[in-house]
Amino acid sequence: MIRLRPFKKGDAKKILSWFDDERTMVMWCSGIFQYPLTEEQLISHLQKAEEREDQWMMAGVDEQGTVMGHLCMWMDFEKNHVHLGLIAVDNARRGQGLGRQMLEKVLTCAFDVLEADYVTLGVFDCNPQAYACYRKVGFVEDHVEAHAAEYCGESWSRIHMVKKRAD
Repeated sequence: MIRLRPFKKGDAKKILSWFDDERTMVMWCSGIFQYPLTEEQLISHLQKAEEREDQWMMAGVDEQGTVMGHLCMWMDFEKNHVHLGLIAVDNARRGQGLGRQMLEKVLTCAFDVLEADYVTLGVFDCNPQAYACYRKVGFVEDHVEAHAAEYCGESWSRIHMVKKRAD
């Protein structure tokens, strides 16, 4: 069972080990952070999120309270929707369905607590595992942003996905 809780400063050190190469980190953060990822960058991002009323950094924790996932939520109050980003699962624990469970929890929060009409996210086309995870929890493609990012000569398209509130 996965639980969601607010991300804490002490969680930053744990996440550092999840990105052992630049390409993976860039796929995750799309330029928000510089490689190599540091505790200071994560804590600075957390402090900025805490100053805003529309952004939350969350940690996914397992039954023992160990951090195994991370994500950010942004609420657009005018359009009544939530955007998810910076979604990651501890690379040592990938393939166990934890990302799916974490997303199911955050969707419950978005729809039942925040009462959003829909939830969006973006995933690069070079990340088929994340794409498959998002499809499993009900996200569908909205549109594709061709050549949204470049990394070491690769051109990545961003697939924008949406999940609407069930009627």
